[in-house]
Amino acid sequence: MRLTLAISLVLMCVPALALDPHAATDALLASVPADQRAISDGYVNAGYRIVIAAVILDLILAYLILQSGWSRKWRDLAERKTSRRYLQALIYTAIYLLVVSALSLPLAWYADFVIEHRYSLSNQDFATWLVEHLLAMGLLLAALTLFIPIFYFVVRRSPERWWLWGSGLTIACFALLLLVAPIVVSPLFNDYRPMDEGPLKNRIMAIARANGLPAEDVMQVDESKQTTRISAHVSGLFGTTRISLNDNLLARASDDGVEAVLAHEIGHYVLHHQYDRLAWYALLAMLVFSLVNASFRYLLQVRGERWGIRHVGDLAGLPLLYALFSLYLFLLTPLLHKITYVAEAEADMFAINATRKPDAWAEVALLTAEYRKLRPPAWEEALLNHHPSPFTRIYTSMRWKAAAMPSAEQQVTPVLQ
Repeated sequence: MRLTLAISLVLMCVPALALDPHAATDALLASVPADQRAISDGYVNAGYRIVIAAVILDLILAYLILQSGWSRKWRDLAERKTSRRYLQALIYTAIYLLVVSALSLPLAWYADFVIEHRYSLSNQDFATWLVEHLLAMGLLLAALTLFIPIFYFVVRRSPERWWLWGSGLTIACFALLLLVAPIVVSPLFNDYRPMDEGPLKNRIMAIARANGLPAEDVMQVDESKQTTRISAHVSGLFGTTRISLNDNLLARASDDGVEAVLAHEIGHYVLHHQYDRLAWYALLAMLVFSLVNASFRYLLQVRGERWGIRHVGDLAGLPLLYALFSLYLFLLTPLLHKITYVAEAEADMFAINATRKPDAWAEVALLTAEYRKLRPPAWEEALLNHHPSPFTRIYTSMRWKAAAMPSAEQQVTPVLQ
């Protein structure tokens, strides 16, 4: 509330005539205390280190599992238990995933619990976090235990072009996840209830209906039990589309700010970003799979006998495949983030145009500065950011305001409820 009041006061002090987007943006950025900037910068930098640590851990675990002969022994065990290849894959996958998940748990605890509490972004105690983490891991393990045997069936049927069919299978599974997540997965972690009736809900639904979004209600989710972040989503595909916003957003932003955030999320739907991303991810999946295929075949010649990997369709090679996928996805992080960044910037502009409330968008952009760098270096935003920085979003709002609104309308009104 104090930050929102400060934002309102700063905006009211911006001259009404001949609005200078740079000056207006600088005035808003100056409302964020230096210590808060240092905290959010530290949080983001910690996130970078965790990503690097996760990739290194994946590589180390793969090497140890292969070099120690564990992978070969797990495959041999599966082959002794049954002659059916699908069941062999189930047995091996279950053992491998359980071991890797257990060994990765300390890093997950540090990344998702320790760091989040260090920067005051989590509302969970350890027991609650652990239960939710184990539930999420259980769902992931169950999904992968089904996916990996099917994947190896594809590899064995087409050992030369497995990378092409495998990328198609991966994208199909990703699309299925987008389809069912809003109605099957998300309710396992949070309670969803219809947003209270009132003018704000009517404004949100008016934007949704005007743009053909097939959602009958706005759902409110109790994410404050987990985090202090503000968020909203338009999720789902092919009839499972759902508009949702978390209770933090309702509690901390003005009505105009909430409307702007939901307009942004509706913009993703209107601009077909979910399908654009699927198309981009399909292309990137083929690239990554082809790189993994080439690297795997090279390492198979160099280390295959030592590691007990017979061929590309051998279950004992799964740790190597996983490590290669982890490495190449890490190297392609700037490209993956750029795809998301462009979509986010387009949705930002949609929200500003749909609501004609640039000050409201600037308000919520500043709220995100609690967990994003307020103004990162240009190279960092270009390569590492998956969302426009608060600076970029505020400047976009002020530039739109200067260009699209008459001078008399450029005087900002308070955004407090």
